[in-house]
Amino acid sequence: MDVKKTIKKYILVTIFIIMMAVSQTLSLKADIGVCACWDSISLNVYQLTGFKVGTFSIVGNLICVLVQILMLRRDFHPIRFLQIPVAIIFGVVVNFVYYRVLTFELHGYPMRLLFWALSYLGLAVFIGGLNLLGAVQIPVEGMYYTASSKYGVDFAKLHITCDALLIATSLSLSFLFGLSIKIREGTIGGMLVLGPLTKWCMSWEKKFIHE
Repeated sequence: MDVKKTIKKYILVTIFIIMMAVSQTLSLKADIGVCACWDSISLNVYQLTGFKVGTFSIVGNLICVLVQILMLRRDFHPIRFLQIPVAIIFGVVVNFVYYRVLTFELHGYPMRLLFWALSYLGLAVFIGGLNLLGAVQIPVEGMYYTASSKYGVDFAKLHITCDALLIATSLSLSFLFGLSIKIREGTIGGMLVLGPLTKWCMSWEKKFIHE
């Protein structure tokens, strides 16, 4: 194993995770529909309890790692434990950027739309980079892949079903407790563009990441 290449790979992984978190906070700030259905519930919980979005993300992602351990048991490869620092880094960065850096108000829908677009462009670039490196998965995605392979469930259908359940949960919380609705046009638009945009980004990232 080339130690220098391994070190370089995990430095890139860390940078991509940090930048993914930053990109995601731009969507939170835009507030025209969060980019991840998970975030909609995080914001609902924050409105109800003051429990920070990034902290909720850490807890939720650690639960996803635990679910993988329970599903795989002895087949849980130690490399998967890297998902734990990924979850912590991601959540800490989200909390810092969202609550300490993006403290200003966005005036006007065009500015909100710009933040939304930058969010998805950033997510596509850095998710694409992580996919090409193949070093570690985001915990929630790792859980989906594990369930899909172990129980023979179609990955895409499982992902869509879970997203639908998260959307339904968020909307239910909003209506039951009179909270602002976090599932909006930005959420739907993001679900349509993120996959193709990530694929396009990966097509030109290959020559840089695989050099």
